Amino acid sequence: MTGFVRPRTLKLTWADGEFAGLEIRARRSSLETYFQFAPILDGGIDVSTPDGRKEFLDLFLEFGEYLVSWNLEDENEHGTRTPIPCTPQEFLNQDPRFVREVLDQWADAIAGVAAPLDSKSASGEPFPEASLPMDALSPSLAS
Repeated sequence: MTGFVRPRTLKLTWADGEFAGLEIRARRSSLETYFQFAPILDGGIDVSTPDGRKEFLDLFLEFGEYLVSWNLEDENEHGTRTPIPCTPQEFLNQDPRFVREVLDQWADAIAGVAAPLDSKSASGEPFPEASLPMDALSPSLAS
């Protein structure tokens, strides 16, 4: 019997929306590391203070170390595209919506939230709710 080798990286993909086509490879983390990122996952850092903002940015910079590769590009005013290097600092250089989206997708993948199915179930149509009787039971059946 052969052993199981678990991939060290996760492939994060976006099929639609603002980030459609984005693909990122990110390292898995231990449970301990996952909980180290909890303050940025659940908004537990008070960013209204300089110390809070520094802690917040430091954690995002540390999270950037878990990003292995991406297909992110920049486009100038002439339409010329250039790849953006996948580094922790370049991750922090992105806009807040992008940074939060990547963090959330990674956390979902790490925590085991299943990705949507690519195709419909082969088991047939959903159960027709309309066929379920919704009337009260007759007195003779209720007892």
